[in-house]
Amino acid sequence: MKDKIYTYFDVLNQHSIISATNLKGEIKYVNDQFCDISKYKERELIGAPHSIVNSGFHDRKYFKDLWKTIGKGDVWQGNILNEAKDGSTYWVATTIVPIIEQRKVKEYFSIRIEKTEQMALQQENEFQERRFTQLFNHISEGVIVMKKIQNTFIITDFNQGAEKLDHKKKEEVLGKELLEIFPGTEAGGFSDYIEKAYECGYANYPLLRYQDKNKARWRRGSLYKLPNDEVVCVYHDVSEEIKQLEQLKKYNQKLEEIAFKASHEVRAPVASILGLLQLIDFNDLSDNNRTVLEYMKESVERLDHTIREIVEVSYDTDEGKELFAKLSDLKKHYNTT
Repeated sequence: MKDKIYTYFDVLNQHSIISATNLKGEIKYVNDQFCDISKYKERELIGAPHSIVNSGFHDRKYFKDLWKTIGKGDVWQGNILNEAKDGSTYWVATTIVPIIEQRKVKEYFSIRIEKTEQMALQQENEFQERRFTQLFNHISEGVIVMKKIQNTFIITDFNQGAEKLDHKKKEEVLGKELLEIFPGTEAGGFSDYIEKAYECGYANYPLLRYQDKNKARWRRGSLYKLPNDEVVCVYHDVSEEIKQLEQLKKYNQKLEEIAFKASHEVRAPVASILGLLQLIDFNDLSDNNRTVLEYMKESVERLDHTIREIVEVSYDTDEGKELFAKLSDLKKHYNTT
């Protein structure tokens, strides 16, 4: 039996970082792996407190809980960041076993496995997850994550942007069917784009009008399918833009009225006056009359020029054409929704 125990210990000694300490934490035994990773020689470690490899990474409470556990005779397990003699650090997955004789703890036996690379990878994953969470929650666009289960989409995540845009709390929508939370999804045409993203991997939906009994809003966004088959919808509200375009439409109607009146009701009399002035022989007039009529002619010509400019701005300039193009797009969206 003893031979088997020695065999087991020999295997353990070859592949693990092992140490033994007394009740004060002073090192009584270290194996070669302990010396290799800590970069201390055995003679430097024997009799030294185990805190010789303390990196200072963990707070006092961490080790206080550790000592409390093993002091009661219980096994402690956890990860510890140690510091080698040269200042480099390394992570070890640690198991500390109290050695009990006659119901009293006599010493502590520690078995460690290095996991520096695993911890670095874990920390990187945690960092990336925190960064994604911050980005997810702080972008102004709404983000809804959903998963298809039995031909229906269930909401699995809902960011702060979506909470603000839709006035719904995350805890109210998680685990609910999309159509239950957003009943206007199907009628507004959103469902078709969600299915397209699920089948094809991506879908970009244009200006769509979402409406239910509580609200009516204009939305534009994109949908992406994740490797885990979830669909992410990133969207923003364009209702204010549409409202501005509606105001432009009203302004354009007024402008058209002004242009019509300027072109027909105002310019026609002006043209008549200019025509009559052309019939007058200024040579037969007195100097005073000639001066008055010439001033009148200049004023009427300036008025005619101004009226022409108003009409041109309304119809012929780039600004006017751009305005009418925007309004035409708006009409198109209204007619197809």
